[in-house]
Amino acid sequence: MRWTFICFLAVFSAVAFAQRPVNVKGIVDIELLTHSEIYDKIHKEGMTTVIIANGGTEQRGPHAVLGGHTIMAHHKAIEIAKTLGKALAAPSLPFAVNASGLNEATPGGVSLPSEVFKVVNIAEIESMAINGFKDIFIMGDHGGGQQEMRQVAEEEDKTLSPKGVHVYYISDFYSKAHDDFDEYLYAHHIPIGSHAGVSDTSEMLYWEPSPGAYVRPIYKTVPFNPGPTPEQWKAQREARAAAAAGGGQRGQQTNTGGAGQRGQRADPTNRVNNGVTGDPHMSSKELGKMAADISIRNAVAEIKKQLAEKRRAAN
Repeated sequence: MRWTFICFLAVFSAVAFAQRPVNVKGIVDIELLTHSEIYDKIHKEGMTTVIIANGGTEQRGPHAVLGGHTIMAHHKAIEIAKTLGKALAAPSLPFAVNASGLNEATPGGVSLPSEVFKVVNIAEIESMAINGFKDIFIMGDHGGGQQEMRQVAEEEDKTLSPKGVHVYYISDFYSKAHDDFDEYLYAHHIPIGSHAGVSDTSEMLYWEPSPGAYVRPIYKTVPFNPGPTPEQWKAQREARAAAAAGGGQRGQQTNTGGAGQRGQRADPTNRVNNGVTGDPHMSSKELGKMAADISIRNAVAEIKKQLAEKRRAAN
């Protein structure tokens, strides 16, 4: 009888917990809120900052799902909004510029022309302004489209600032985050890659809701194209730093004849046609959390810096 009563209590508690109403107070994802809830957050709670993090749909090797950039971008946008406070996360565009491996051998990707990508981002920014947001931050998880986002932010800030709305491009969400994480990989003798390697595979492992949902177990054995050697990565890093010091902009792909592109291997050999550049076998949730935290921390720091600079300029 006693055990029957205990089992009854356990079942009753589980059912009661499952039926507990949703607490929207802690939800910052616009897609999971009603319009009246968003109105209250803007006008009653002062949540007038919005994060737009672009994603992308492209092959990520045989081991990872194509929506990786969008998954990573949106999860990080939510965490950035929570960290900032008084901020919400906008829907993430699932398409970018220059999708990797867009062909019949590695199908499924979607690539937008540069001008279309810009127009869609302008539409989302202006929609957020109409919705009542005053500070709009745009960033992207995919390398393609970084320069377009910078241009859009500059143009829209000029257009919307007379209405009291400001738009900012956050490059450190992508560029500095990758550099910082690659520095860690370099220091700890972990392979550095440019696509479907340790960095993004680990982060997708970190975000996935259950094992195998985003990354199939074959990541531990999948063939791969070699990423850069440590010496090549160091040379590439120095080339990008030199380009930036010479007037290049962070977040802009710099043509350095193959020496300055992130994660590229000079004179590649042992090519395999599976879309993986860099060894993903050492990927882990722990490394994924580190990569995500670096991106979130860098984005939050740059957002706070740009806000402070804008306010100083206004005074």
